[in-house]
Amino acid sequence: MMPVSPKETESFLDALFRNKLSEAEKILAQLETKHPEDGRYIHALKGIYQSYVGEDRDSLLYMLFLNEEFRKRQAEIRRSMDKFAKLLGGDDRFFEAWIAVLESLKKLPKPVKITSTSEG
Repeated sequence: MMPVSPKETESFLDALFRNKLSEAEKILAQLETKHPEDGRYIHALKGIYQSYVGEDRDSLLYMLFLNEEFRKRQAEIRRSMDKFAKLLGGDDRFFEAWIAVLESLKKLPKPVKITSTSEG
């Protein structure tokens, strides 16, 4: 079986950031069915979903949009994700999910919940 692809990740994030939460949940369920062996990756996506829905302003996801310093250091954060994966003995799909997220941010719409939170 194949792991979750960056395109599938972008599809999930696009739905999530457009505040189409039921669609994002459906995509997550489909990923779990299609890629049962990719649990760590899917676990990361579920965490991103939970931080978005729960409006966790301390989460990395929110910090990437609300904190200028985090935005400036995005490439450094990505490299750190690579290092964390290697420290755990190889490629850890949890960190690979975050790398895919970081690489997708410029292609995706601004998250509705996060941008409305920062404006209000």
